[in-house]
Amino acid sequence: MGLIKSAFTSVSSTLHDQWEDYISCESLNNDTLVVKKTTKNGVISNKSRIQVAPGQIALIFDSGKILDATAEEGIYTFDSSTSPSLFAGQFGGMFKEMWERFKFGGATSKEQAIFYINAKEIIDNKFGSATAMPYPDPEYKNIYIRYYGVYSFKISDPFAFFKNVVGNITDVYTKEELMEQANAEFVSALDVSLQACAGDGVVFSSLPSKQLLIAKHMNEALDETWKQLRGMEVISVAIEKITPDDESRERIQKFDNASMFGKSEYAAGRMVDATATAMENAASNANGAATGFMGLGMMNGAINSNNPLEYVKQNEEKKEQEKKALANGSSCPKCGSLENGNFCSKCGTKIEKKIQKYCSNCGEKVNGNFCSNCGTKVN
Repeated sequence: MGLIKSAFTSVSSTLHDQWEDYISCESLNNDTLVVKKTTKNGVISNKSRIQVAPGQIALIFDSGKILDATAEEGIYTFDSSTSPSLFAGQFGGMFKEMWERFKFGGATSKEQAIFYINAKEIIDNKFGSATAMPYPDPEYKNIYIRYYGVYSFKISDPFAFFKNVVGNITDVYTKEELMEQANAEFVSALDVSLQACAGDGVVFSSLPSKQLLIAKHMNEALDETWKQLRGMEVISVAIEKITPDDESRERIQKFDNASMFGKSEYAAGRMVDATATAMENAASNANGAATGFMGLGMMNGAINSNNPLEYVKQNEEKKEQEKKALANGSSCPKCGSLENGNFCSKCGTKIEKKIQKYCSNCGEKVNGNFCSNCGTKVN
């Protein structure tokens, strides 16, 4: 028993009346996953016409077995004398593999029927974390976040879905019947997938832009439970909002402040702000503005500058000089000051430059007369 594809692309009411059985299914919406269609006497007569609309998969069912299937839109003739045709459509070569695994599966009904399965992407499935979940952020380390969003999935193996999920339905199988269990499994797998994203170096605030990466990790996490057992696959995951808990938010703010003020331009701005605040406080000092400004003057003296920007600049230059001096290995033999010139800037002592020698044979740095790496004499 099998299907033969008809040359008709559309069917008028006149042609409809020419056949004893003409079976079709209305467009399957986002909430309807499977619809069962049968005839009045429960038997699909030979040469009956079966219509399959875009986004539908039709399974021909007889007494507990799937006789044939098609994922291609069109009109078919049911011929009880032919072998299964298996029109693969969007599933390509995988369709026959699915058939071999599940052709003897199905419900235990003693009737003939056609099951129309929704092959479209099932969208707008909401998810969210009830409590803050740990996220090993590559920048902020261990933080806790709450998140919510929507995801979509698709029935990628109609045979597995029919056998292991739908079974012998009476009329319609809706998304509502599936989602309570599916959502619980989804959120559990999402936690695992987000951990994998952290391993990929994704900062928590960038997760909303990583839909494809999250979906990839989700399918890996759900492979056995969803893909192999239920014939379902995650298509996209859209995280709409991520909120760190209070403790994590405070730690993130401290980290960002420390990172920002570690740069000289931000540090200078912070110094200007601090100085302005100190001047305002000095002006309102209860013991007198003069006393307040005296304290401010002492503070400016302590940083050796009345200009915070100049102070930061000098500090940066000093650090750079020390780096250069260390790189050249020169220091004053009298006061020990690190210097990069020929004379000490503090006491005027002449600085004897150390000449670095290198081995002419292997290029190794040499401190004595012979290379410690290859033994070559160095002049």
